[in-house]
Amino acid sequence: MTNLNAQVLHNYANYLERRFDRLELKELRAPDSRREQQMEHYLNELDVVLELINQIESETK
Repeated sequence: MTNLNAQVLHNYANYLERRFDRLELKELRAPDSRREQQMEHYLNELDVVLELINQIESETK
């Protein structure tokens, strides 16, 4: 995990949020179990990324 900084992770978290939001809109119009699974994957990954951000930011303070 060299050269991994909080800004890169923030950008990735924003990307995951945008992807989730797009899927959520599609899911509201036409529910699909595969889409629901992908949304769950994005949420799980977002949780991990946010935890990494917190760790990095707490170490740099």
